[in-house]
Amino acid sequence: MSQYVIKHVAVYLRKSRGDEEKDLEKHRAELLSMCEQNSWAYVEYAEVGTADSISLRPKMTELMSDIEQGMFDAVLVIHIDRLSRGDEVDRATLSKLFARSETLLVTPQRVYDYNNDTDMLMAEFEGMMARMEYKQISRRFRQGKARNAKQGLWSNGVPPFPYIRNAQTGRAEPVEENLPTYRFMVEKCMSGWSSTDIAWELNKMGIKSPRDGMWNPAVVRRILCDEVHLGKVIVGKKRKMSNTGDLVYKPKDEWIIYNNCHTAVKTQLEHDKIMFIIGSQIKTPKASRSGKNALSGLVICGKCNHTMSIQKRTGRSYDTLKSCTHRNPFGERCSNLGDRSDVVTNFILNALIIKKKQIEDAIAEGLSSSDMSNLADIAQTKIQEIKKQENAIERIHDFLEDGTYTKEKYLERLNRANEILNKLEEEYRVIKTQLDNSLNAKNEDMLISVNDVLNQITKTKDPKELNRAYKSIIHNVIWTKNDFDDKPMVTVNFL
Repeated sequence: MSQYVIKHVAVYLRKSRGDEEKDLEKHRAELLSMCEQNSWAYVEYAEVGTADSISLRPKMTELMSDIEQGMFDAVLVIHIDRLSRGDEVDRATLSKLFARSETLLVTPQRVYDYNNDTDMLMAEFEGMMARMEYKQISRRFRQGKARNAKQGLWSNGVPPFPYIRNAQTGRAEPVEENLPTYRFMVEKCMSGWSSTDIAWELNKMGIKSPRDGMWNPAVVRRILCDEVHLGKVIVGKKRKMSNTGDLVYKPKDEWIIYNNCHTAVKTQLEHDKIMFIIGSQIKTPKASRSGKNALSGLVICGKCNHTMSIQKRTGRSYDTLKSCTHRNPFGERCSNLGDRSDVVTNFILNALIIKKKQIEDAIAEGLSSSDMSNLADIAQTKIQEIKKQENAIERIHDFLEDGTYTKEKYLERLNRANEILNKLEEEYRVIKTQLDNSLNAKNEDMLISVNDVLNQITKTKDPKELNRAYKSIIHNVIWTKNDFDDKPMVTVNFL
């Protein structure tokens, strides 16, 4: 080791499946002792994981980036297999990286210089052996899972709600205090409640989800459909492709299923009924398919930003824009009211006429190049402000899920944040309109499109044709109506 000049090293530590915490600490102590003995300055990269692919390990990804920048003279690991037991592609990627950056690989046994043919061949050989060992371990692990399942033991990670794994028996056991909640879900589903309704009700009852947060429909649906609740242990649902590392899900007739492994918490009859009900609920209704109405997919709620639905009214000259049906995590419905659909189409018609006049005026007037440059800078700044506010809204949702916010605080913060976002978006639209109107060539094309849509409105009554015409020029229509007697607030946003 004396023949190499080493001053700065990266210490890479990884605890894989089967290792104990003390193993990681033992490796750390040995590697740091080497650093002290050789007076090496070091940066530690430690992670706990089972992924063999380097792309799935965040600390390895970070280390590779730092190596690329030439930050270290060497990388120190307890054994070459700690670095990678991945496939040929992973090994080749690391070899090229070490060679290109002239970074050494150091273990307590030896130093590998990837620009030295002998060292490179030795590293490739040891990497291949490590890969073979990993495959053997993986195969033994799969065989062990199958044997455990055959004996009725649970070895598939954390059992689904309402079970836990009994450390003494190794079997999944239902938790008595969780059973009433689970049975509530089963009975409500069989009586026609949707997964969404069940999630809302559980949240209102103050019952925590399996991860100690808020319930959502996907979690409810997954629990209701799980066959583990029939007393089964299922293995072999998926397999990893040896050449790519991709996970492939097998068809159900290839699963290995063992029955009567633990206490069942629902009957087969209940399970069959649940699967039928949920299968019926998730089918897309014909009326909601795009283009069935002239306004399909265009009208957005101004309060919660969800798409509003159009209801067909047989025997009438107009359809109905339904009141917003979206509900918050507590099941409280949005207060935005609907109206006759022709009210919306009249707003669109007026907006098109105004748009046409604006474009004609812009073509006649134009803007100076300096004005255009200033507007572009302002528009870019406004986009950044909008993105920042959208991130703030995401954090508000996260705070509700992890219990940081109460229901009242969540709704208060969310409403305030949405008001700010709507204001920013309106300011951006004004700036963007000014900027777009300064581009005569684009405006002339836009004028042709506006005239085409206006002609379509007067010529055709086919809802699909009108929907296509609207969507060719309109991004969305923001609709807000607070009371039956109020005049709605409508904003037509053009593409």
